Amino acid sequence: MEKLKRVVGVAFVEDGKLLIVRSVRSSATNSWTLVGGGIESGETEITAALREVNEEVGQGFEFCEEDLLPIMCFKEAAASDSDVTIEMNMFLALKQIHVSLIPNDEILDYHWYKLGDVEYNLASSIRDHFLPYAIQKGLIF
Repeated sequence: MEKLKRVVGVAFVEDGKLLIVRSVRSSATNSWTLVGGGIESGETEITAALREVNEEVGQGFEFCEEDLLPIMCFKEAAASDSDVTIEMNMFLALKQIHVSLIPNDEILDYHWYKLGDVEYNLASSIRDHFLPYAIQKGLIF
């Protein structure tokens, strides 16, 4: 039986570059993802996105619901488990990050990705879904 996992991703874009992260979990497949993660019991997509930003960016960065623009929702096979389908709700961050990005218990590395950075193994949520959207909207260049 197929399992469904609901997740969120928050895309921070600044100066034509996208913030990507390598988390403890994504490092197992050497992939880079958006800030985000699973929706916990009792959470909405918005509250999960706010919690994930707080956990993964932190450092006193204040971020609220008005700083999130819902841009897409899609389902696809989970990269880590073929028996799991993820339903991703993706948001565009409307606020720039003004704090230092410091690795923590959850995030090993941060990178401001620009088109052509071939050394980064992007998760399919970025490669197949966000980048086409961002290129079409002129966000990434």
